[in-house]
Amino acid sequence: MKSINFVFPMLIMLLFVTFDANAQRVVKTKPAHKVVVVKHRKTPPKKVVIYHPGWAPKKAFYRRWIYFLRYNFYWDNVRRVYIYRNGNVWVTSVGVPAFVVNVDLDKEKYVELPEGNDGDEEVYQKNEVHLKMNVDSL
Repeated sequence: MKSINFVFPMLIMLLFVTFDANAQRVVKTKPAHKVVVVKHRKTPPKKVVIYHPGWAPKKAFYRRWIYFLRYNFYWDNVRRVYIYRNGNVWVTSVGVPAFVVNVDLDKEKYVELPEGNDGDEEVYQKNEVHLKMNVDSL
């Protein structure tokens, strides 16, 4: 009778422990025959911003700057503008640059610039480095 009185509450307690949504693992300690629930806290997920530019609405971009290799211009996902060179001056435009009006930008070769450039407002200052980029080397 004593074993039933001991086993039955333990089974009830074990049943509640197994249904606990936060329980990750059940560990039994030998000396006291207790059930210990070990909970693991996960770090909160990192916030991720996903961009869907108008020229490629079905694609997801995770970085601010998109660089088009063939035409040497940039797309800023944050401000939603094109940045391109007109002579010796860099121009910012909401509209598509005249030299790519009839081009399907979704099918052109482009590069998402690394995360280190996301905070840079004037990424085009590094254009000499970007000109040397090759899609195959990335």
